[in-house]
Parts: sequence; C-alpha cells; structure tokens
Amino acid sequence: MKIEDYINRKALNDRLDGDFDLLKELTELFFSDSPKLLDVIQEAIRTKIGEKIGKSAHTIKGAVANFSADRAYTAALELEKIGKNNELDKAEEAYSRLSAEIDNMKAALKLLIEEKKL
Repeated sequence: MKIEDYINRKALNDRLDGDFDLLKELTELFFSDSPKLLDVIQEAIRTKIGEKIGKSAHTIKGAVANFSADRAYTAALELEKIGKNNELDKAEEAYSRLSAEIDNMKAALKLLIEEKKL
C-alpha cells in the first residue's frame, strides 16, 4: 500500500503545520469515532432515513477532510448527497465504497504513524 494513494501527505502536513503529535491525536480520535459513525449510517440505511444518512455522511466527510483523504472524502460526499436526495436505492453501494475507502485511509494512517513523520 502506498500512503499517497489515500492521503495527500503534503496537504496534511500543511493542514497540521507539521505537528506529528497532533496527527497521532487526531488519528486516535478518528479510529475511535469512525466505527460508531459508520454504524449510524448503516442503521439509517437499514431504516431508510435519508436525512440521517446525509447528516452522518456529512459528519464523516468532515472527519476525513482533516486527513486530506480525498478518496474517502469523495465517497462520503457521494453518500451525503444520496441521503439528502433520498435516493435510498443507491445508499448501500455508496456505503460499501465509503467503508472501503475509510479502511484504506486507516491503513495509510497506520503506516504514516509508523514512519513517525508527516
């Protein structure tokens, strides 16, 4: 896996002003919070509540934006629009894409943390 495929390292470095400790702290928070957010989205899809899908996807979009994770951001944006437009027939597939991109982003973040530098 190549970190740069999932995280724009330069943009992340600029966003965090090179603060590696802040990256570690944000990563820990994201690793803790993201499963809960994904569970909320899954439940909203199961219960067919488009507004909740959209709002939850919006929240996760903001979280992945903190890491300059463009692919995960795009997947969250897509799901957000699907929820807001109540296009529930597209939600499951979009959720699968988002979940996969978040898994990839997390793997890239782990590698980035292991490198001990931005």
